[in-house]
Amino acid sequence: MSLKRFGAYAVLMYFVLRPAEGKPLPQNQQPDAAATTRPRSSTDAIRKTVGFMRVTFVEGDQRKEIAGTCFFVFYPDERLGKDRGFAYLVTNRHMAVPGVERGMSFPVQQVFLRLNLRSPALAMESFEGMVLAGNNHWFFPSDDAVDLAVLPLAPDQAKYDYEVIPISGLATKDRTRTESIDLGDTVVFAGYFYQFPGQRRIQPIVRQGVLAMMPDEELKTTLQKPGHLYFADAHAFHGNSGSPLFVNAGGMRGNTVTPFSVLLLGVISGYYPEGETFSVPAATVLTGQVHDNSGIATVVPAYELRALLDSREVQSARDAAVTSQAKQPPH
Repeated sequence: MSLKRFGAYAVLMYFVLRPAEGKPLPQNQQPDAAATTRPRSSTDAIRKTVGFMRVTFVEGDQRKEIAGTCFFVFYPDERLGKDRGFAYLVTNRHMAVPGVERGMSFPVQQVFLRLNLRSPALAMESFEGMVLAGNNHWFFPSDDAVDLAVLPLAPDQAKYDYEVIPISGLATKDRTRTESIDLGDTVVFAGYFYQFPGQRRIQPIVRQGVLAMMPDEELKTTLQKPGHLYFADAHAFHGNSGSPLFVNAGGMRGNTVTPFSVLLLGVISGYYPEGETFSVPAATVLTGQVHDNSGIATVVPAYELRALLDSREVQSARDAAVTSQAKQPPH
C-alpha cells in the first residue's frame, strides 16, 4: 500500500475528539462522560483498541526498522465542550526513541501508523500513513526509567475502525485498591503478531494470562534503570511493545461477586528471558535477538500513564491548545 500521510491527522498538534457513541465500559459504578467510548468486555473490542506502528531510524550507516503496537486514550476537557477532550497515541519509549534501552538515541526518520478502515477503500481494508517525521512531539515521563511515550493524535473515528480507552478506565493505584485487583486475576492483551500482522486488515493477536506479581520495590525496567513494574504470566514477544494489558476486575472479591469489569492495567514493555544463570534483566520485545522466554511479561503500570497525562508539561500543552482554539473565529 502507498505510504501516504494520515491526511489532516499528520499535522502535529492536539486533536479534539468527540467520543464515539457506544455502550459504556461495564463497571461497578456509572462511568463519567468520557467513558462513552469503549473498550467493551469482548475480545473483538479489545483487539480494536490497538494500532500497528512502524518506525524507521538510522544506526550508524544503516537504515533500520522496528515494528510494534500502540493504542489511544481519551482525556476529557470540559473547556472544549461537553464530552470533548484530547486523544493521545500511547506506546513504549523504546518505540519512540530506538536505542534508548541501550542508553542510545538513534535518529528517527519516520513513524507510520496502520489502522483498519471502517469502509474498504480501493479493495484495501486498512491504511498505513506517516504520522511523524523525526522524533519530536512525543511526551515522555520525567522519570527516565518509565518506558512510556504519548503523542497527541486522534485519527478520524468515522474513517478508522478503532476504540479509544477513556482515562476513567485506567487501573490507577486507588482504583486497584478499590477494585481489589490482585495476583491471579485474569489479564489479556492484544498486539502486533510479527509472523502475520495481516495483509488486508491488521490482525492483532490476543494472549491471556494472569497477574503474576505487583512488586512494591524498584527493579530494573526495560530501560535498564530502577523503576516500578508489574509482572504478568502472559507470553509477550517481538511486536508486543506498546500493547495495552487489561485486567478483569470482576468476579469473586472477598465474599462478594462483582460484575465483569475490564480496566487498563498497564502497557507491555518486555519480558524476562530464561537462561542458565536466570539473571538476565528484562528485555524489550522489539529486538530480533533470540532468548528463551520465561513467559513473564513486564508491564508499565497504568498509574504511570495517568501521571504522564497529568504532568505539567502535557497539561501546559493542553492549556495552549484550548487557548488557541478559543482565539479561532467560529465556523
